Amino acid sequence: MEGTFELLGPLDLLQLLARGGKKGFFQIVASGGKGIAYLNGPRVTHAKWGSLQGEEALMEILLLKEGRFRFLEGGDPPAETLTEPLDYYLLQAVRRLDDRIEVGPFDLVQLGSGSGVSHLTLSPDELALFTHLSKQLSALELAARSKKPLSRVLATLGHLARLNIIEIERRAPHTAKLTLAIRDPLPPFAYVDDLLLRAWKLHYGHFDQVHIRADRKTVTLPVRGGDDLGSSLLMATEQLIVHELTAGQTLLVWPALPGSSE
Repeated sequence: MEGTFELLGPLDLLQLLARGGKKGFFQIVASGGKGIAYLNGPRVTHAKWGSLQGEEALMEILLLKEGRFRFLEGGDPPAETLTEPLDYYLLQAVRRLDDRIEVGPFDLVQLGSGSGVSHLTLSPDELALFTHLSKQLSALELAARSKKPLSRVLATLGHLARLNIIEIERRAPHTAKLTLAIRDPLPPFAYVDDLLLRAWKLHYGHFDQVHIRADRKTVTLPVRGGDDLGSSLLMATEQLIVHELTAGQTLLVWPALPGSSE
């Protein structure tokens, strides 16, 4: 069984499979990452989304609005990270769908009128972000400071905005400040976070390359998206040598639009 979320979302599909008493695993690929959820009859026993596992991973999957899925029968999970009945997680997902405000990577966030809320009412993820908001930051900067995946930061900020704990200032996608990191082996591309790439393309249209400025030098490279890269830009060691770049450098990165110069 496979298809897209065009007609039925992951929330509905998981519910249908569980009520059918199926045992197997549900694979998901979306622009924001990849995930998997294991079913055993009426229960979901394990979920993974990027670097997340358990309930937070399952929430990311259930809240997806687009992507592809495949369900394969049989197989046991590598661990059991979910213990509540499936209906519990479905209700949590519905609540978040109702409560969440969409936040983009470039949007600015700051403490809002409801910032006096007790820390006891915040989840660990919400509190972790809350403690970094002594001044206005972009969602991308907040992901870098909190060292949390950009997808999780955006989802958490959306819920905090709904509660008036933070205020959102909408900003058009623009040049991003990213940190250069090495990962081998990689094809000769620059890799940026899928969500960052998607925000640029939604605003500027299709492009295949990015300009990268380090100090006073600018290079142009083909670009690809990657899971959970946040404020990092990945390149292979060979590419760093060719372009005389150094791991850990702060780079300015922006789309190389067709027909435009730097």
